[in-house]
Amino acid sequence: MTFATAPGGLGRAGRAFGPTIILPAVRHTATLIMLHGLGDTGNGWAPVAPELNLNHVKWVFPTAPTRPITVNYGSKMPGWFDIDHLDEEAFRAMMNGHKGFDPEGTNEAISYVTDLIAKEVESGIPANRIVVGGFSQGGHIALRTALQHPVKLAGCAALSTWLEPSPFEIPAANLNLPIFYGHGTFDPLIPAPIAQASNKVLEGRGIANVEFKMYPGMGHSSCPQELQDLKKFLLKTLPDTPVTKATPSKEDVEKMSTRELKSFLQENGETTAGLLEKSELVAKALSLL
Repeated sequence: MTFATAPGGLGRAGRAFGPTIILPAVRHTATLIMLHGLGDTGNGWAPVAPELNLNHVKWVFPTAPTRPITVNYGSKMPGWFDIDHLDEEAFRAMMNGHKGFDPEGTNEAISYVTDLIAKEVESGIPANRIVVGGFSQGGHIALRTALQHPVKLAGCAALSTWLEPSPFEIPAANLNLPIFYGHGTFDPLIPAPIAQASNKVLEGRGIANVEFKMYPGMGHSSCPQELQDLKKFLLKTLPDTPVTKATPSKEDVEKMSTRELKSFLQENGETTAGLLEKSELVAKALSLL
């Protein structure tokens, strides 16, 4: 297996993102976009790809912009957004409704990853064959991107991360988004209670398909068991042979509720933005038959 490197692009605020490391698939039917943690690069997680040995999956490892990080006394390093504190008390305050880290940087990172997803869709890989994953602050961006994405993705893999309460909009189809959430019981940076509270945040937002696993003795890192569980999750959400659903009939479409119509359209890579009337949704759905 040979990795390739592609130049990073500019974020919507003009910030330069680092290079993207790519492991092409042997037979490309699915894509995993994996986001590193603070101070790392796309190279940091790249060795996981050959270890998991998913020949039908293209792995994409983008690199965050290099920026001053407040909690590290302004030292410059790759980071998806700035972090101004890193302690359990501050995390608890954030989980109780205090403002999250660097909303501007967070939104720019979400937009950048959303553009990476769009490039995969343009290349012929549908949204329901794309998983977004990440570690630590990369996991936070992965969760936010996948939950907010206008078209339902195949899933999200969130490792050693958090999700604070926030009023961002979650499309109805994403309430059943498959999520793998792994965390260590001995994580000194994002303590286990913060992960448990984050899982409660997901439950509170109506996210019903979360596989939440705590790994005894694991710190702010990964472990062989977590990687094996991640592989099982990826094989389930991105099977080697894509699962094909029966095409509904004209009569089936006309009987669908508004919510069912939106889910059908989003699962087929269509946006429902601007479709306000049920008749418009029906017409759009019928055009796909």
